[in-house]
Amino acid sequence: MKDYTGKLNDHEEYKKVIEALEKTCKYLEYVIIEEDTFIKTFENLILSKKLKNKWWGTKSSQKRIVYRLKAAPEIFRHLKKIETFCKYKISMEGDFVEETNFGCNDIAFFDDQEIPLLFTTTHEGYILLREDFYKER
Repeated sequence: MKDYTGKLNDHEEYKKVIEALEKTCKYLEYVIIEEDTFIKTFENLILSKKLKNKWWGTKSSQKRIVYRLKAAPEIFRHLKKIETFCKYKISMEGDFVEETNFGCNDIAFFDDQEIPLLFTTTHEGYILLREDFYKER
């Protein structure tokens, strides 16, 4: 996995990655850190729901609900309307994360071999991407 933190701050680059994910992704996992409307919007695509304290990129002392959803065009249409997952910024005071209209929940995209293509630890601003899946342009 390649650290892609801060490289999707731009909406156009984010959209390119979402379009590439749409072509390859078979299912995704969505971790509820803070309630939002994403799961309600796509409840017909839920494959499973589990309470876990470990998911891609994170191990937590708190258990969170991890939803597995079927990858479907309507999810990717929705994601393309979002600015980006999060914005990782560096300032004189240090690194910080700027939340976007995606929110703070984590998301991971998987291929048909159940290998992650991309996953986020959104509230911390981390994005990791599988190198053989997407090359920077």
